[in-house]
Amino acid sequence: MLDPVCDMIVDVAEQREKGLTLERPEREYAFCGAGCLGTFARDPKRYIPKVERWLATGESAKPRM
Repeated sequence: MLDPVCDMIVDVAEQREKGLTLERPEREYAFCGAGCLGTFARDPKRYIPKVERWLATGESAKPRM
């Protein structure tokens, strides 16, 4: 899974064991560390589209115009 804050690819099961996941209605998000989890938790709407785009296309960055 893509860490939506820093773009690191992380293993959801491993991060879940470390307490570094956050369950939301649409899906479970996983993070590389507590800092990224906290950043996401403060403003999830900012990061959710990045994960959705990554899941759909494999790309985390916004398309350049």
